[in-house]
Amino acid sequence: MRWSLTCALCLLLAWSVAFTQRASAWARPSDHTPSLRAVSSGNHLWIALPTESGCTILHHSSEMNGAFFKEVRSLPALPAALAARENHLWIVAAPVGSGTGGAVYGLSTIRDPATGSFSYQPTGRLDVLPSLPASARFCGIAPQEDGPVVLVAQPDFALLASAPMGWHEIALSGDAVNSPMLVAWAGAAASPWAIVNVDGVDLISWTRSGAANSSPWERQCWSGAGDGFEMMITGSVRPATLARFDGASGASFLLQYITPSGPRKLTVITPPQGSWTVTGFGEGFRLISVGAGGDVQLSAIDAVTGSVTPSTPLTPQPSTTSEWIHLPLLGALTIGMLLAGFIIHPPADPPPVLCAEWVALPLPRRLIALAIDMVPGAVIAVLVTGANLDELLAMPSWTPDLARSTPSSIMLGITGVWCLLFELSLRASPGKFLVGGRIVREPVASGDPRAGLWRSGGRALLKTAVLFAPALGFLAFVHPLHQGLPETITKTVVARRR
Repeated sequence: MRWSLTCALCLLLAWSVAFTQRASAWARPSDHTPSLRAVSSGNHLWIALPTESGCTILHHSSEMNGAFFKEVRSLPALPAALAARENHLWIVAAPVGSGTGGAVYGLSTIRDPATGSFSYQPTGRLDVLPSLPASARFCGIAPQEDGPVVLVAQPDFALLASAPMGWHEIALSGDAVNSPMLVAWAGAAASPWAIVNVDGVDLISWTRSGAANSSPWERQCWSGAGDGFEMMITGSVRPATLARFDGASGASFLLQYITPSGPRKLTVITPPQGSWTVTGFGEGFRLISVGAGGDVQLSAIDAVTGSVTPSTPLTPQPSTTSEWIHLPLLGALTIGMLLAGFIIHPPADPPPVLCAEWVALPLPRRLIALAIDMVPGAVIAVLVTGANLDELLAMPSWTPDLARSTPSSIMLGITGVWCLLFELSLRASPGKFLVGGRIVREPVASGDPRAGLWRSGGRALLKTAVLFAPALGFLAFVHPLHQGLPETITKTVVARRR
């Protein structure tokens, strides 16, 4: 009896140890495959965050200047897949019921250069694209310039490209029909997508050599890239994959670039708890995870060294309301300076002409001259900062973010300096020379109409101040001689010869 009891206890202990080891293996985070719905277009990251009522689409951008996100739209269910290109996102919803195809939606984001805030179009809703055929089984989606392209099985594999009124089929390569996968592609192909297939330890890719439907396919073998292949990385500047391998502590994942001569290992990723994935972002990568509480964590992965930074929680982007507090102050300053201009020299009954030789330069010509004068400053600002047109238009007077307004500040500063040098020496900037304008004194009873050194220099300095606060130029539009604040205070006129 005692022997039987001892054997039973030993068997129970062995079973408990085995069950504990198996449960530990189930709970081991390194066994978690990437399951989070997230996609990147390089500078924009979109995440489908599961919620109790479905999911919420979150948007994170490198232009948010921090670990922030904005809630974009709520969906009744987790989408089947996402695709992104530049500032566009496409969503494939899971089919509801039998005999229905997956609904496809789209949206785009626009950044306000004045406040740095993001808005989403169409406002308050999603753009409804034609649904997928009801008889087709959805297999994958990838972006292209004018809409998404999807891979379906109906029952044979077919490639469909989005069109305004439906989908048109793209002929697949004859040897790419064996269990193909449609992926976003960072190569130099005409289309930013590719068909891939795993052939043993190799990865085979088919890309289009042109944008037309009749463009030939180009086949390439990536040696060793199919070993443990898990997924292609979206948003990467170079083709990169995530490969699974079994280590001493369980399954881990290898982030690697793929090259024709073989994969180049970047780093080993131990999956975090919860759902996770990896995307490209900027010049590097991001490890994205969602914990049990629904909080989103980001870790940066360096594109050269493969080093992984500690995870940072994504938080809602702060409201931009506080960024507009400076506007009332700017308005008060503008009104004060305009009143000062009227007090110093009120424009009461000025003569319509200067003298027999000079007339006031029309405003259209002055605006053309100003645009010409700003070209060198704009070119230098772009070369120094790499700014785009939106950033050049983010003037300091309505953008409290100093980093955001740096390109326009450089442009305006250079414009003010070089116009000052020309107007001190020649009484006209290069732009004014081209449109026939000169700086002269305002009408006097007698004397030389040419403006002196101090008048010209003072006017150029005040003009630079007006460039940084364009509202101060209002006076030039209502004055009969088009004297703005700089001309009113220095008693000069921008004129041309008759």
